Amino acid sequence: MEENAVIKISGLQEVEGTKDNIELLAAGKHCIKKNKHYILYENIEDGCEEKTSNIIKFNNEMVEIIRRGAIEGRLLLEQNAMRQSVYSTPMGDMVVEVLTEEVDVEEQIGGDVNLKVKYQIHIDGNKISDNELKINVTHR
Repeated sequence: MEENAVIKISGLQEVEGTKDNIELLAAGKHCIKKNKHYILYENIEDGCEEKTSNIIKFNNEMVEIIRRGAIEGRLLLEQNAMRQSVYSTPMGDMVVEVLTEEVDVEEQIGGDVNLKVKYQIHIDGNKISDNELKINVTHR
């Protein structure tokens, strides 16, 4: 059963010693199907007028992020594995490799959930950035 939720996403990206933070707060839906969490929400990217629909599926071993709209892409983060993804932007498609170091899911009483993922992005075999993604889902 889908429940209304507040989705808080915090991201930290470090490139050559320079850190960049992003934060997003959105209303969305959360449910659990076949032992996987599903988060659904929409947002508008900076500089775009079109909405992007986001689906985040996760469990204790993997996270899949699917984006459709102004930004298109599918990112697969699987603990202790290197996975290749195509990420489409208004500037064109990029092929990236993602090495996931940690996937941590903390389920709380009442259905709220916290997800933390640490991963590296590689392009053409070279590490581009270290990243940390935190998602907090609070039911309304």
